[in-house]
Amino acid sequence: MRMKRWYAIQTYAGSELKVKEDLNERVRKRGWEKAFELFNVDGEETFFLVPVEEVITSRSRRGGGTEYRIPYEYDLVAKPNERISRGDVIARKPPKHMEDDATIVKSEPFQRVIVEMTNRNEEVYLIPAEKKIRRDIRVGEKIRNGVPLTIDSDEKYVVANKGKIVLRDKVRRVTFEYKNGKTKTRIIPEKVLVKAREGATLKKGDLIERDDQITSRATGLLKVKEYKDKRVVTIQRIEKRRIFPGYVFARMGLDEEQMMELIDGVRGAVRYVGSRFKPMPIEGPEMKLIKRKAGLLEVPVAAGAVSTGEPKIEVDFNVGEVVEIVEGPFADFTGEIKEIDKEAEEVTVMVKIFGRETPVRLGFEGIEKL
Repeated sequence: MRMKRWYAIQTYAGSELKVKEDLNERVRKRGWEKAFELFNVDGEETFFLVPVEEVITSRSRRGGGTEYRIPYEYDLVAKPNERISRGDVIARKPPKHMEDDATIVKSEPFQRVIVEMTNRNEEVYLIPAEKKIRRDIRVGEKIRNGVPLTIDSDEKYVVANKGKIVLRDKVRRVTFEYKNGKTKTRIIPEKVLVKAREGATLKKGDLIERDDQITSRATGLLKVKEYKDKRVVTIQRIEKRRIFPGYVFARMGLDEEQMMELIDGVRGAVRYVGSRFKPMPIEGPEMKLIKRKAGLLEVPVAAGAVSTGEPKIEVDFNVGEVVEIVEGPFADFTGEIKEIDKEAEEVTVMVKIFGRETPVRLGFEGIEKL
């Protein structure tokens, strides 16, 4: 058995993971385990690496980030700028109790439709329960001004300003009368309402609204923006991107004949990087990069980089400028800036790897002028 060295196997783009599985199976069938370095990646033991990086973005392949409307009566449980997982609680509304003795003098059922206008302010429409709402009035749908909300086109319930429907639910308008003769009216969603019978007498401390919570339907980075009527929470989805599309890596000590046997007949595996007929080990900056992604070498961090907060970074670079990467697995590489995204505070740098130019997306703090 030869000394273990790093090698890159070129594959068809998109077949990296399948090639990795097939190669792992072939190594075990042939009893070559001792000739390979074994890695543990996300709880999986493997002899081959397909380096990926997690990118937190509001623009995913399936569309924009997931938004949640959080009224101010809800307490925000999740923390801004931190990762949240599917099923985690974003916000919770505590239960409400009677602040004094009172009698329910009126309990009216309504259908509530809330339209968010282009300025993020909201218009609330309370429609009597006996009226039928149009089928196309659905949460998430855009709506124009002048559109009636009910089937009978009642002029009382016509949208005043164009926007998007952000809520449609059933509520009750409950009027309480207190001992001092004063009355108070509350709009309470039926899903949390405990008591609403007209004539019912409630004591101080009685539960009137159950607690409620809003949970995440996605995994990602949580962002919060404050508006007049509510908070808007956005879950910026996390994408896993292959750093080297079309390559699988391994640290092995097979002889040349065994190495050729390893990939022979494996669908999607083309050849080793290097000479067409002789596998060549990876050396220099490329080897550093693979070792960083395998967790065998420390990843450099840019000088003065701050891990908390989101300070605004001034753009001091130009498209076409050659820069040095100082942060992450591509540290020590140089490349030309292809694109600058000021809004996302990121640049795309073209880095030459194995003779091919590979686009690398980095934060401004991850590059330096030469």
